[in-house]
Amino acid sequence: MSADTWKFVRWTVTAVWVVAGGWLSHATVDQVRDEWMIPPTPPEVTHDLIVKNASDDSGKRASFRILLFSDEFRWRLNSFDTVEQNKSDQPIFTPEMKRVLNTAKEIICIGASSEEIPAGVPFNQGRAQEERRAARRAEQIAVWVRQSLSSPIPVRKLNVGHHAPTKGSNDTSDQRRVVIILVLDQDEGNNIDQSLRWAMTAEKGSAPVFDALLTSYSLSTGNKFTWVP
Repeated sequence: MSADTWKFVRWTVTAVWVVAGGWLSHATVDQVRDEWMIPPTPPEVTHDLIVKNASDDSGKRASFRILLFSDEFRWRLNSFDTVEQNKSDQPIFTPEMKRVLNTAKEIICIGASSEEIPAGVPFNQGRAQEERRAARRAEQIAVWVRQSLSSPIPVRKLNVGHHAPTKGSNDTSDQRRVVIILVLDQDEGNNIDQSLRWAMTAEKGSAPVFDALLTSYSLSTGNKFTWVP
């Protein structure tokens, strides 16, 4: 079976389950654009995935659009102190990105810190400092997002914390990637924490960033996420 044929079969099977009201499914933006009338992937986004019908423990569902941003945005967060001191260095979202943000019912901004800890600082103390840095990063991303909204949309801030130590690589840039999640649809009374975790768990094979967010950061490996007030 050719790669193109396999892709068609896979999407057809997924579509059948969705129509039947069945299982969690994922798709690219192109595959669901006509159905949901959502705008295309903006230029600052390098990975764009939609996860539909993610259920919470009570069976209520939510659908998400997960946006992984380009290096430009990681660079802006590379040092939060620099961001604080140089407000002009903040990124400006394109009109395409603003349009995407304004389609959401809710927006989740994820703050993460790399494994790096200052030399001479005890590990537990350094981890606590980095978890606070991750929270501030979520706050900073939320500021950028709110400035781009044309109408009031709830913005949540998710702190996944400090990345676990790794071996064999000095490049920790991917550990500070900027990820924004849009809530596209949601049943009344849905537990967004549970649905989001279910979505990430089910789709971590197709989007490695999900696996990292669930298993590699200090505040995301438990049963509940840590939300910044």
